[in-house]
Amino acid sequence: MCSAPADPGRTSFKHVLNRDVAVNKSPLRVILLIAFVDLASFGLIIPLQPVYVRKLHADGVTFGALIAVYAATQFIFAPILGRWSDRIGRRPILLVSTAGSVVAHLLLGFGDLAASLPLLFIARFIDGITGANIAAAQAYIADVTTPETRARGMGLFGAAFGAGFVVGPAIGAGLIALGRYVVGDSGTSWPGFGAAAISLVAFWLVLTRLPESVAPGQSHAATERSFSFARLAAALHRPRLAELLSLYFVLTFAFVFLEVTFVLLCMDELGISEASTMGLFACLGMLMVMVQGGLVGRLAPRLGEPTLLSIGPMFTAVGFVLIALAPQTDGYVPPWLYMLIACVPLTLGNGLTNPSLMSLVSRQSDSERQGATLGLAQGLASLARATAPLLGGWLFDVRPSIPYWTGAGAFALCTVVALLIRKKQVANLEGNKKVSGWCAGESR
Repeated sequence: MCSAPADPGRTSFKHVLNRDVAVNKSPLRVILLIAFVDLASFGLIIPLQPVYVRKLHADGVTFGALIAVYAATQFIFAPILGRWSDRIGRRPILLVSTAGSVVAHLLLGFGDLAASLPLLFIARFIDGITGANIAAAQAYIADVTTPETRARGMGLFGAAFGAGFVVGPAIGAGLIALGRYVVGDSGTSWPGFGAAAISLVAFWLVLTRLPESVAPGQSHAATERSFSFARLAAALHRPRLAELLSLYFVLTFAFVFLEVTFVLLCMDELGISEASTMGLFACLGMLMVMVQGGLVGRLAPRLGEPTLLSIGPMFTAVGFVLIALAPQTDGYVPPWLYMLIACVPLTLGNGLTNPSLMSLVSRQSDSERQGATLGLAQGLASLARATAPLLGGWLFDVRPSIPYWTGAGAFALCTVVALLIRKKQVANLEGNKKVSGWCAGESR
């Protein structure tokens, strides 16, 4: 933890950003609470983006572009924020990013009020810059956990996100219904302003409840560039890390097809109402909480992250196949019930895969470069999210089931690759553990 400044009577902006804060709960619990609040605001907005685009008479490709501009800025800034968090600390980055989310969500609400597609794009652009804080948050988890408990920490982090995704859509549904009842069609802007209020709560939590996890002078990685393709090439020359980063890119690319088209499929193709669609998002969040908050923490110590990584994509592939078949089941079962059933294996697979993958990436990096390595991984994920939406939107315009068949094939391929590299990943973890134990013995 950071120590108090030498002159307690002197206050500066840098001191405010980096000062310790007194907390009654462990830092892990605080960062999980912040993640929950942050994702509540995010989950409140995401299901409504197609409503905004449809209101402006845009197609699937335009909706894909709206998601892509957010992801493209994350691709650039996630590694940068990860590097800066190594240099100046996690807390200042989280403060700036949560404040930026407040501004972005306000602009989103005003963009809906003005029926301005450019303003919606500007809002997503700003949120992509300041919302690229997941690397700093994950690095914070890595700071306050041991290698043995890291998968559980990442799983709890994902569970907090999932819990936010339960609350967010529920609040969004309530706000849009109340807004339409009070002011008519312009009530669709209320979730944007509600998300801004929730992001303000996240900012307050970082400011008053979150202590710094990086000690002054702890990291020497700050002398390197924040991000470059040369660093990416260097990381890819490490075989075990290259395997994980490649899998992360492909898995994210395939999953984005669902993020782009799921709401459009539910509302436009299956006739599911806005309220029921948001209910599906809430159920997805609840399943994610159960898997990442409980199941991963129990399975990781027994089976190991490499094994979970080889199991998860298989379940996700099954979920994608079931969703691809959804239009053909019309009349046999209520669409919302069928989609809920299809989301069970999908959420199970995604819940097992992501925490295990992030834990492995973290354990492949040096302790003082956690933010940089996780930022690099998130940068690749953002590159996937920047390129996949346009393709996913175009495939959906061609035929709604094509994105899901394509995604199912990608997840099946990742399952095969994860099985092939499992033994090497296990051997590498055992080797790192022995080296770590030897170094600890030498220090004693």
